[in-house]
Amino acid sequence: MKKQIYLSLFFASVLVMSACSQKGFSSASLNSTSQASTSFDSGNNGGLDNPTNPNQPAADPLTKIDLKGRVDSDNSSYSKALAFDFDKIRGEFIIMVPFPSGVMFTPAGSFSKYPDITFSPIIDAEGRMKFAVRIPVKYIIKGSGFLPPTSLPNGDALPAMPQGYGELPSLGLNFPAHDNTQVTLYIGVNAVGLFVTLPPKAALPFKFSFPIKNADKSKTFGYLSYVPAKGTYPPGMFVSTIIPPSVSRILEDYFHL
Repeated sequence: MKKQIYLSLFFASVLVMSACSQKGFSSASLNSTSQASTSFDSGNNGGLDNPTNPNQPAADPLTKIDLKGRVDSDNSSYSKALAFDFDKIRGEFIIMVPFPSGVMFTPAGSFSKYPDITFSPIIDAEGRMKFAVRIPVKYIIKGSGFLPPTSLPNGDALPAMPQGYGELPSLGLNFPAHDNTQVTLYIGVNAVGLFVTLPPKAALPFKFSFPIKNADKSKTFGYLSYVPAKGTYPPGMFVSTIIPPSVSRILEDYFHL
């Protein structure tokens, strides 16, 4: 009788241990599959989130954006000059016109009806003078209704712009104390241009249009173009840029536009 009782207890304990072992193996398999899947999904998300560690904040999507554009030219006056950038902290596009050697243009301020669009001179590391305008992202991603579309002051279409961008809404400034320099800012949906006239003494003997590219030169953001004098209209420098649609979507979501 005791022997039968012992045998019954033995077989019962074996069954319990077997059941526990099977349950533990099943749980381990599910965890392993789940972790492998999350790791794979995280990689496909481009590192924007980390499901395996919910306490770790998602990566800032702006880190994927690089809009730093430099002039790609063998001309020493413009080579590698920064002409386009995006300030991720302030949410502003920065468009810059590099000037020919010897040209000084130093006013700073803002457009009267749009005080959040500001301008100032910049002298880069190579000692080159540039005129920079900062434009909040909202004006470019959503476009603007400042004025009816306009072309260059001399009537020509905006140079080195895609078809359909020969005219854009614009804002203008005049600086009589600085050789009557005229500044015209053009703003459209995902497009921006900046034209600055030059004094007659700074006129160049040739016409050019240099691309503005990223660091590895795999992307072209726009062009730096020289506009010759035409009739009574002075010569000038024009920077044109187009915001890639993929970048525009990221900025639109990030800034809730």
